[in-house]
Amino acid sequence: DLKTSVCEFVVKGVKSLVRKARIEDWVDYESERVYLRGYCMSPGVRICVADSLESVHPLFRLHKGDMDRVVEWPFQHWFKLRVVHPKRAEEQEIEEWVDGVEISCGRPQTGHRQSPWSCVRWFCLEDLIRKGYVENDQLRMKFELLLML
Repeated sequence: DLKTSVCEFVVKGVKSLVRKARIEDWVDYESERVYLRGYCMSPGVRICVADSLESVHPLFRLHKGDMDRVVEWPFQHWFKLRVVHPKRAEEQEIEEWVDGVEISCGRPQTGHRQSPWSCVRWFCLEDLIRKGYVENDQLRMKFELLLML
C-alpha cells in the first residue's frame, strides 16, 4: 500500500538492551516488517551508551519488497520517530531527512541482508525514564514516513 505511512511498535526489554549496549557500545532493536509508502522496512531504535550517556536513536532497515519496482531508489524521505507517553497525551519526536547516499538506502537485493540506517539525532534515555515514557520496561514508538513536498 503506497498510502500507509505510520506504524507503531513497542521496544521491549529496555533494561536488557541498555546492559548489552554498555558492553557493545550500542544495540539495535527492530520491529516487525511493515510496508510504509510502498517500502518494506523494519523501523526501530539504536540504543547507544557512551560514558554515562544512554541515548535512543531512530533506525530502520529496508527489505526486499513486493513494491520495489514502484517506489523510488535510493530511499530518500523525511521521517518522524515519536516516543509515546503510556499514560498522558504526550509525545517526543525527532524529524529527519534521509538523503539516500548511504549504502543502507539502496534497493535491497535478493539474498543480501541490508545494513540498518540510523540517525545521529537522539532522545536521552534518562530523560525518557524520568518523564515516565518507559513503563513496564518498554517504550511505545510511532514511526512515520512523511510526504515529500
